[in-house]
Amino acid sequence: MKRQKLIILALTFLITMACVILYYVQNPLFDSFEDRSYDFRYHLRGPLTPNPDIVIVAIDDKSVKELGRFPWTRTRFAEFIDRASAAGAKAIYLDAFFPEKESKAADQAFADALKRSGITSLATAFEFNPDGSIAGVTRSIPLLSESARSEPHINLFPDNDGVVRSIRLLLNDDQGQVAAMSLSATKSLLGAQSIKPGNFHISLGDHVIPTDSEYYHYINYIGPPGIYPRFSFCDVIAGRVDAARLKGKVILVGATSLGIYDMRVTPFSNNSPGVEVHANAIDAMARGAVMKRSGVESLIDLIAIVTLGALAAIITLYLRYSLSLALITALFFGYFGFAYVLFLQGMWINVVYPELSLILSFFTTVYLRFALLDRKAREVKEMFSSYVSKHVVDRLIKDPSQARVGGDSRVLTILFSDVENYTGFSEKLPPQEVLRILNEYLAEMTNLVIEYEGTLDKFIGDGIMVFWGAPLQQENHAELAVDCALRMRTKMEELRSRWQDSGQDPLSLRIGINTGEVIVGNIGVTGKKMEYTAIGDNVNLSSRLESINKLYGTRLLISEATRVLLPQGKHHLRRVDAVRLKGKEMATDLYEVSVQANPAFAPYEAALEHFRQRRFVEAKAIFAELEERYDDPPSRLFNVRCAGFIANPPPKEWDGVFNALRK
Repeated sequence: MKRQKLIILALTFLITMACVILYYVQNPLFDSFEDRSYDFRYHLRGPLTPNPDIVIVAIDDKSVKELGRFPWTRTRFAEFIDRASAAGAKAIYLDAFFPEKESKAADQAFADALKRSGITSLATAFEFNPDGSIAGVTRSIPLLSESARSEPHINLFPDNDGVVRSIRLLLNDDQGQVAAMSLSATKSLLGAQSIKPGNFHISLGDHVIPTDSEYYHYINYIGPPGIYPRFSFCDVIAGRVDAARLKGKVILVGATSLGIYDMRVTPFSNNSPGVEVHANAIDAMARGAVMKRSGVESLIDLIAIVTLGALAAIITLYLRYSLSLALITALFFGYFGFAYVLFLQGMWINVVYPELSLILSFFTTVYLRFALLDRKAREVKEMFSSYVSKHVVDRLIKDPSQARVGGDSRVLTILFSDVENYTGFSEKLPPQEVLRILNEYLAEMTNLVIEYEGTLDKFIGDGIMVFWGAPLQQENHAELAVDCALRMRTKMEELRSRWQDSGQDPLSLRIGINTGEVIVGNIGVTGKKMEYTAIGDNVNLSSRLESINKLYGTRLLISEATRVLLPQGKHHLRRVDAVRLKGKEMATDLYEVSVQANPAFAPYEAALEHFRQRRFVEAKAIFAELEERYDDPPSRLFNVRCAGFIANPPPKEWDGVFNALRK
């Protein structure tokens, strides 16, 4: 067993290392799951309160409808810049560029407005080759470029799934480093004097923004589209926006109209205007709400991959399945909770690879344990299936520790059945035919026992012992036993008809049922021979009830202890007699159960009451009538007893109980 555990631990270690390798090579499939889990964390967190000093002026459908088809003449932009500057805007960033001349007058008017403003920046757009090198740069015409405050780039770099999660804050071209619009606007918002690149960071005065080696920065999104104040472009130039709402603000001008198409996918939305992405990046950088994914986060990822994989293997190997599954589930969600808490602190740690290590280690260990236990289960099944019911086998497979000597005290309902006159029947037939008929009979009875959820204890020649209430608890064990017995009688009648049609002598079935406390469990010698069975006086009483059917000519007798547990009115019953069995001081009331209603039952019980009250003449009259009318065997017996007591009355101490002197 120690060797097997070491093998399991070694295999799970290899699986954990495989997860580490996948983490380093960045498997596209698992990386896409990780990206989705990162986006999901934003939805869990929800939007934050936006910076009130960032506003968006939208080139929206309303403006297009009022001002005409976009692009508009540059005099419109000149009007806008004059309006926004006059309102006291802190900075204006146009998410647009003007690479071609319009007209001398319009271009000059726009350039003059840019100069008067002194706070307005235009955009630059880069084009890239497949290898990532710069293929070209698009800027506004020189007249406008020279008049603008700056020309930051507006490039956004979606991940493989199209979601914009990061932004490149600096790009290099032949004119030097070009800052991203979001970085330049953050500088304006903070009032910083310069942008200073460093190793894995960019400084805006005293404000430090972490990046990677290529100045990529993860955007810690503040919220979905619409979170920032938004005004229509046409409303600003028409003076319909209160100047106080623009004063001291960093204004981002960008398209939100679907017809212009500047839509992006973000963790919050599949349809977000590009200008909203810039607004989120500016806000996050200005407030210091960065999202880091650096060496510290990578170290946490690696530790988590190894730790969760090892914990999954140890927990699953040494604890019960029910407990290990609960702990693994707790680890799964607990680690996600840990990742989410760090996410709120601005750290993006990996969820997919550590939890992949956890799941793979868990299922590998479960499979290997199951394979080992399944082999033991097969051994248990081979050992017990030949002489116990499927219920017992299933229980032993689930808990092999029960395959030991010992038992429990439990209240069961026990059934004994026997074929009447089977010995004489078997003497008339060849052994092969006897065996065939016996197997047919036992097969049919066994099927009924299984159908009624009984535990088949043993075959005793043509006899059968069955009990209910173990190994599984059954609240209605008495009812199940009686219902099964009635079906056994019906099935025996079918077999009788079949055998008679084939020329065989008819056979009949006797059944006795009792309920009481017994010892039930595995009895025998550990490792040699064990039998799951029930023993005790109440088992013996069940057997005696089956035998005493011969005396009364009945087919199915149950004890008083069984009768009181039956649903009232469901079965056809009559009290047959009170019997004191050999070796017992207490009498046992016997009840016959009939498959269908029997008109002899009610008058029989009335006659029995006369009998027990020593009114033998009255009792005999009723018993004689029942014997004649219904050919009722118990009435025949009591008719004889009444005649005997009329001739020779019993002693005064007679209590009406029949003493069965023979077993």
